[in-house]
Amino acid sequence: MGKEKREFQNLFKKAVGHELEESVPLKLHSNFKIGGKADYFFSASSLNDLYGAIELAREQEVPYHLIGGGYNVLFDDDGFRGLVIKNNAKGIKKLGHTEIEVLSGTDMEDLIEFCVEKGLGGVEFLAGIPGTVGGAVCGNAGAFGQSIGDRIHQAVVLKQNGETAELNRSQMSFEYRKSILKEKSYILLKIMLKLIPKSSESIKKEIKANIKQREEKHPPWGTACAGSYFKNPVSEAGEKMAAGYLLDRVGARSLKKRDAAVYKGHANFLINTGKASSKDIRELAAELKNRVRKRFGITLEEEVVFIPAEP
Repeated sequence: MGKEKREFQNLFKKAVGHELEESVPLKLHSNFKIGGKADYFFSASSLNDLYGAIELAREQEVPYHLIGGGYNVLFDDDGFRGLVIKNNAKGIKKLGHTEIEVLSGTDMEDLIEFCVEKGLGGVEFLAGIPGTVGGAVCGNAGAFGQSIGDRIHQAVVLKQNGETAELNRSQMSFEYRKSILKEKSYILLKIMLKLIPKSSESIKKEIKANIKQREEKHPPWGTACAGSYFKNPVSEAGEKMAAGYLLDRVGARSLKKRDAAVYKGHANFLINTGKASSKDIRELAAELKNRVRKRFGITLEEEVVFIPAEP
């Protein structure tokens, strides 16, 4: 171990109370199953661990990147020169009759199950969306015309200056696949959701119908992909268009670059069919963007975030 690495290891253990993993293959933490090795890797199981790891990385000027469930990200084949922090700070509790507090590392699936158990409706549309609550809030995830931001009453975030702040829904600047977390690189710590009293049976029924719709279009669980690759573009008239429709019109479903391919069931999903590299995925995405631009004059914007090795 080099002197510099040993020093950072010692500082980290002293400040956070845990040891760092080194040379960790990021493909193990990506649903794309793609990515080289990170210099350092840490799984934060509490908000204190999360805060401590981020603060130390900032103090020591070590580049860091925070991940949740490993969806919506594409790691570089060369890995990451710095610290990758996995947010595993999980927890849900009721604050009142219809309000709950959810830690940012909580799995979306656990949130849905909690709401079913407690008879709290309003987030059924999120059923089947993978990843963590933090990732969902960052990109204002949604389906069927609704988004998670619609249900957020308050959020606690960590700012770039190391201070925490409580933000209400309007201060979160929610838009289609956007939030203040993306705009200002804030870190989400927890959210408060306001929900609707509902019978568990009616919630289950709606969830079942939503998941059935998703299964008809989306790749099956276990497929190596990162979710919808491109955002749905908005026309000059303000109308949202389906990226999948535009991609279909340019023959996307027949395209592939080595082991990177367009999913046959929906043109807005790129999948790793074996040993695809991030280069393969990005080349395929560039080809798709070029075809849509030439045909429709529309530049598609990636929803999946590429994380370069050198930040």
